[in-house]
Amino acid sequence: MPIFLSPHLDDIALSCGGRVKRMTAQGREVVIATLCTADAPTNRPLSAAAQRVHKEWQLGDQPYAARRAEDQRACAALGAKAIHLNLLDAIYRFDEAGQPLYTDQFIGVQPHPYDVARQLPALKAALHAFLAARLRELVYAPMAVGGHVDHTLTRAAAEAVVPAARLRYYEDYPYAGWTSARMKPAYTLDKKSAGLRPHRLRLTEDEIAARVSAIACYASQMAALFGSAAAMPPAVRQYISSVKGERYWRQ
Repeated sequence: MPIFLSPHLDDIALSCGGRVKRMTAQGREVVIATLCTADAPTNRPLSAAAQRVHKEWQLGDQPYAARRAEDQRACAALGAKAIHLNLLDAIYRFDEAGQPLYTDQFIGVQPHPYDVARQLPALKAALHAFLAARLRELVYAPMAVGGHVDHTLTRAAAEAVVPAARLRYYEDYPYAGWTSARMKPAYTLDKKSAGLRPHRLRLTEDEIAARVSAIACYASQMAALFGSAAAMPPAVRQYISSVKGERYWRQ
């Protein structure tokens, strides 16, 4: 039962939809475990970053119920089982003084020291508990291309909990499709893949179509990620063509 670790409710469809569909079409059970799925806290005002993202999503002040429903539809379309681990997204995390950890940027930056001290142990504990009964399974984790803090922390937690022989990395799309001009050097694909060996999975047309269809289930993400829903399919297909399928990496 392969396990795909998703920082957010869309990352596996975006990055690995073809592989997941191939596995489930072969009759294999696949689990997509998403870490940051908890509702927005109601005991403090939304950070500026959260307000900006909520405006993009157009799902109100409590968007995660709708986002979890989107994820269930996408995972069902791929034939995978969705599991939500109920941790907070970076836009909702605060320090002990009640100050938001990320007031503006949370992509292309290092995780806040308080986040490393608190969120990373929480991620490790959640993964340890979730994987305890799945010790023989392959685990797919994000490379953290682009430097989204939730992806960076998820990768660090996976590396701390999962033996290297069982760990595979996927290229975080759409960040992996960005040119180096859009990313700081430390967060480019070349830097994130240092020391790892690539493997290319060539996709059939049915697998490409399944990935596109699964991504389309996340309607709240289309404007922010692609500009519009209509722009998504050609963008995804162009990236798949450029890398000749989906690329995965291992030590």
